[in-house]
Amino acid sequence: MTDERKDKMSGSGMAGYAACAGKFQLEQTCPRDEGNVYTEMGNRIHEVLAGNKRFDTLSEEEQDIVNRCNSQYSEIVESISSEIRYFKNSVLEQRLWFNNTWSGQIDRIDFFNLDTALVVDWKTGRTPQGNAAENLQLRAYAVLVKKNYPALKRIFVAIVQPLAAPYTIAEYDVADLASADEQIQSIVDAALAPNPPRTPSPDACKYCRAKSICPEAAAEVTAMVKVENAIVPTLTNDQLADYLEKVEILEPLFESFKQEAKKRLQDGQEIAGRKITAGRTSRSIEDLQGAHSKLVAVIGEEAFLSACKVSVPTLEKSYAAAKSLKGKAAKEAFEAEVSDLLIQKQGEPVMTRTK
Repeated sequence: MTDERKDKMSGSGMAGYAACAGKFQLEQTCPRDEGNVYTEMGNRIHEVLAGNKRFDTLSEEEQDIVNRCNSQYSEIVESISSEIRYFKNSVLEQRLWFNNTWSGQIDRIDFFNLDTALVVDWKTGRTPQGNAAENLQLRAYAVLVKKNYPALKRIFVAIVQPLAAPYTIAEYDVADLASADEQIQSIVDAALAPNPPRTPSPDACKYCRAKSICPEAAAEVTAMVKVENAIVPTLTNDQLADYLEKVEILEPLFESFKQEAKKRLQDGQEIAGRKITAGRTSRSIEDLQGAHSKLVAVIGEEAFLSACKVSVPTLEKSYAAAKSLKGKAAKEAFEAEVSDLLIQKQGEPVMTRTK
């Protein structure tokens, strides 16, 4: 498969390059990741959002994500409606280049008025991406759009992340764009310099395909193996914070070992102490009406209903369509309608990183 990036730097990796200047050059010595079921699902959803694939080719879960993306997108356009006079056109899934040095494939660009654009990045995973104003990928995209459409004087950038968090949006004016251009170019220059330093960190290592051969990451492993379980309770809070940082660096490294071993075993190779076993088989019925017609006479209506699980997002989508509502208004109206039936459960507390 051809690489549209031509082995050049990409805007999607800008945060990683900023965290570790040596990341890009070391990655060039490694093969590209083949992806997994989650990236494949994300690719299918992006294809539908770009108009290159039919909506009905997606699973129910994927269709729900598309609907949520479109709902957040509608809210974004509504939030800036007072700032725009008229819509011109949209560009979907276009790769833009900056002097043939680096590029970015942008999910959606909407052009308004004579000098305004909205850049949208679809995030279909469950990991929150933070605020659009601080997101280096979107900052790089704003720089790319300005470079390729120099008449623009204002660019809005937005992250749509329906499974992870509410959308976030930021605005770049002419001065902001100039400052962003300077920042992004300094990151690119540092990454392309001879022998750039490598500085392992959770942000740098998480998506780095060279982490398994990085000497600096290996040094973090050496530091960690010196810690014994018996002394963990005696660590100070500062020491514990330092080790937590190392753990976050090492987790993706260890996962890459496991994925490589799994791939080799599936290819028929032998690895001492490891084998591949069949995955768990799950059963499901997608034709609810068919199951109802076959079973309700045997087990009764009440027993059948007790076995069914209600999909709140699907019900909310149908309710919104029936009421001709969109976005936040649809969600609020639906929750008001079923307030006496809706059960919300709070999950276990989650420890997250702070800036």
